[in-house]
Order: sequence, then C-alpha cells, then structure tokens
Amino acid sequence: MNTECHLYTLPQTESDDNNDTSSDESDLEVISIVDETDNIAISIKNHFNLDDDEEDNNNEGATDIPQSNSVLNSNDTELDEDLNDLNADIVSTDQSSLLASLSAVSNSVEEHPSCKRKRRQWSTAEKLHAVDMLEKAGGNKLLTSKKEGCSRYQLSQWMKQKEDLIQLSKQNHGRKRKRLPGAGHKLQYPELDKLLLEWFRERRTAPAIQSNVSTMTTSIVVKREKVTFKQLQRRGKQLCIELKHEHPPSTKWYGRFMRRHRLSLQKPKKQQKVPLNEAHLLINSFHTYIRRANTWGPKRGVMGAFLPRDVVNMDESPLSLFGDQTKLSINDMNTVNEIEGHISDKRFCTVILTVFAEDNSRVGPVVLFKGKGQVSDNEKMQYASKVKVFFTPKAFNNRSTMDKYISWWYSKVNDGQPKLFITDSSSTHLNEETIRLMRKQRVVIAVIPKGCTMYIQSLDVHVFSTFKHHHYECAEEWIEKNGGRSKIKLTAAQSRILCTRLVSSAWSRTLNSIDPMASFLELGYVWNDNSLVRPPSIPGYCFDPTNVDYSTNKDRNIADDQRIEEEARKATEQHNRNLDKNTKQKTLLDMWKKN
Repeated sequence: MNTECHLYTLPQTESDDNNDTSSDESDLEVISIVDETDNIAISIKNHFNLDDDEEDNNNEGATDIPQSNSVLNSNDTELDEDLNDLNADIVSTDQSSLLASLSAVSNSVEEHPSCKRKRRQWSTAEKLHAVDMLEKAGGNKLLTSKKEGCSRYQLSQWMKQKEDLIQLSKQNHGRKRKRLPGAGHKLQYPELDKLLLEWFRERRTAPAIQSNVSTMTTSIVVKREKVTFKQLQRRGKQLCIELKHEHPPSTKWYGRFMRRHRLSLQKPKKQQKVPLNEAHLLINSFHTYIRRANTWGPKRGVMGAFLPRDVVNMDESPLSLFGDQTKLSINDMNTVNEIEGHISDKRFCTVILTVFAEDNSRVGPVVLFKGKGQVSDNEKMQYASKVKVFFTPKAFNNRSTMDKYISWWYSKVNDGQPKLFITDSSSTHLNEETIRLMRKQRVVIAVIPKGCTMYIQSLDVHVFSTFKHHHYECAEEWIEKNGGRSKIKLTAAQSRILCTRLVSSAWSRTLNSIDPMASFLELGYVWNDNSLVRPPSIPGYCFDPTNVDYSTNKDRNIADDQRIEEEARKATEQHNRNLDKNTKQKTLLDMWKKN
C-alpha cells in the first residue's frame, strides 16, 4: 500500500452541488479557562542577618524567618560589632531608639522562641510603597524593613528595580501580577521561544490587539484559529531545523513554554458510563461468549472453530479533513477561547476501520461522505484504490449503508470458513436484517457490552488514536507542500479525493505502527492457551477461561460442532420465506383497506 499517495497532485474537477460537503460552514467552540496559579514564593534574606560581607552569599537561601533566641544572645560581642558596622549605613542619628527597638524585638523572640512568620508575596504597589518609605526615612533600610515587615535585601532589590516596578504598575491595570519578567533559569532555546510565540500570536491575535480593533481606522482581521498542542510541537520541530539546533527540545519543554507565556490547554473530562464493578461482569460475559462460540464448529486450531485471521473488530469514527481530531486548543489564560471556523472544525466524513488479528491486507478503510452519490466517473477514478467510498445523507452510518458494508466486507474475506465479527452495540450495527444477513454467511457476531468499548474494543484502545495521529501528519504534510492553510481552496470533489488519499496513507502507516495480534491477545479476542486474561485497559479485571461453563445457553438438539452451520441454514430458510412472502401476488381483497 502506497504511504505517500496523499502527496499526489489533485485533479481540477468541478464541484457537484448535490454532493457539496459544505466545508466552509463552521462550528464554534467556546472554552472558558481560569487559572490562578503561577504564584511562586520569593527567596529573601534573614531579617536579622547583620553581616554585610555575607549578604551576597546568602541571597538564594534567605528566608523571612526571624533568628532564634540562641542566635541573638549567645554571642553579645558579635552583636555589638555588627551594630558598630551598621553606624556607617544609618543616616539617622537616633541610635538609642534603634537599640531600643532591637531590644524589644529580642525580648519578643525570648518570649516566643518558636514563633515563625509565614512567607508572603509582595504586590507591585506594596513594593513601591516600601521604596517610598525608604526614601522618606533617608535610606535607613533597617528601620524601614522593620516597619514594612520585609528584609533589607528586598529593599535594596526593589530600589534597583524602581523604574521597572513603576512601568509594571502602569501595565497591570488591576491585574495581580507581582513579578518582573526575566526571573528563574535562563532559556535554553531563547530564539525558538521567541519565534514560536510569534507564530502562535499570528494565529491567536493577542487580547491587547483585539481590544483596540474598534478604535483603529484600518481594518484588522482578528484571527482565532484553533492551535492544538500537536501543532505547537510540529511548528517547534520545523523552527529547530531552520535554526539548526542539533538537539531539539523535548515535549516537556513545550509544556514549560505554555506556562511561561500563561497559555493553557483544557483537558476534557471523560465520563464513565458504567461503574467499574458492573463493567467487570459485562466484560466477563463477553469473553465467555467468545469461548463458547469457538465450540460451535469443527476445531481448526488452538482456539477452536476460528483461526486468528477469522477474528475481526469493526467500528466507525468521525473524521475531519484537516486537524488532529481533538477539541483541545491552546489559549491565553483568563480569556474566552473563541475560534474561527475552518474546514477542520467539523465532521467531514465517517471512517469505518476493520482490523483482523492476521492478514489485514484484505479489507481497507471505508469512508462515508455526505451526499447522494451523484459524482462523476472521473472523480471516482481519482479516489485511493484501497479505500471504499459510500454516500449517506448526513455522512453518518445507517442501516442500509451497514448492509452494503457487510456485503462488501464478506466479498473480501469469503474463504469458505466461519468468521467471528466483534463490534459494539450501536443500533446501526445490529438490527434484525443485518444479523440475519451475517448469520446466513456463517458469521458469528460478538457484541461488546454498552459502556465497555473504552476498555475492551481493540479499535478504541489501540488503533483509532494511532490512525488519527498519522492522518494528522499526512494532512500537515499536504498543507506544507501546498503553501499553507490560508492558501487552500478546494472544491467538494477535490476535498473528497484528498480525504480518500489521506485515509489510505494514514491506514498504511497505522498497520506498520501497531501489532493487531498482540492487541487481540491482550484483550482476549484470541488466545494460545488457557492462561488468564488481564487487559491492562480495565483495572482489576481478570478472566479465567477454565471456569467457563460451555453447556449453558445451547440447544441440545444441535451438535456442539454444528451450531454455526445450523444457524446459517435457519437464516437462509427465513430469508427465502420472507422473499416468497414479499413477491407473492396479492389479490384485490388483500390490498383492500379495512375500516
């Protein structure tokens, strides 16, 4: 299978109004994000560290905790020497009041030797007020620090940052930001950080620009594109190549990038439909059914009636033409996450994937497009060869489409042997006509209980996430080749052609990335012996095949190894009766409407 067919040039086709997917329409996603964190405590000096020579060495380890009684009184000579050294720094001549204040503090420490003051943060206004009080006190840091409750080191730092603090206070406008930028560790990739932020701002116009749009005479297009974490990482890798970085940053670096610039990513809350204890019982019955079904035909291997290549899991999922198929997007904190609609905001089609334990080359993906199927033969010829296309009224699976899919699927896998078809309990998958059709073809249906697909369905646990990741990568490769997202203008026919090629390449890459046999063994679809089954996707669950009762829920008139053939025979007879009943000519009395 060609993994690069999505990069082929699209043909120039005319759009068909009957099958227009209306890709220009958009959905609006509004996410409100509030985060009051990012307040980190400031390291400061000890209040009573009076040795100026050690001031620079103790900056990092300084705290706001007063010294204990032993520090103040154990060495009176050292205290006197420190006070003498302070005379050169103190402008005020009222030394008696200073010593009285120190004596009072010392007495209070003796009375409460274990009293510790909590560390606190200082707002910009408080810092400026302390600087103002220091200037009024003639530069007396000791008295000002005692009065304001801060350290002398803090006062000296605030004095140096006075102009920046004044500028910060003007920019805040009521916000609670308390720190000047530039603190903490130095950036390892400063140029990458700058360029990546500029790229993000180009797609998410800054709030300050948005607020000034109405006052400006020139018209400015405010962008609110959806920017996901994957897009951020992909753009970062491209910039690393341009900047010639030998060692690109890790995923954690992008998380720190978001925190540095006050960006957040909202995580969806996954609701659990079925309690875990009930899910254990339902999944146990599902595994029991699979083990019994393997006794309903002649034994062909370790499992029984079915070989690993006969066991299949089928499910469908919505698909966007572009995008990474996620609702998460990056946005500034404390701002409404409005996004502009584009082609990736909505369901473009539905993809049906079918995965076997072995030999997945037989059945490719199925794509359901919106429309009546009135497309040109030229367009059909441009579809990816390994992708089957059906048209439905709303691009959703329905019963008639499911019957078409079953007939097409069976034509690909028919080798004269029975099959085990595992699917979920969706109403479009299971109805009387579909079940009868599959039983007629000797296909045994195993239904995953409702609410348990997230635990026990192979496509949900192992395949869909990998497939959509590769689909996103293929779409981004095509966008980069064709000059960027803003330059893309596709007709409905071109969009459908491109979608089949993206799906084909993504599915080929997915099969090279996953191990279906290992997945089926892990989830208990197939087995090599009677060892315990412990799917890691559901905590605390264990299935013991030695405890399965194979004698229940069976017709005693049917032999153990003939049930599949008997069910197929009954389904065929029922089909023939229904056919005769529907084709039999009715009399006028039969058609007469009774009152």
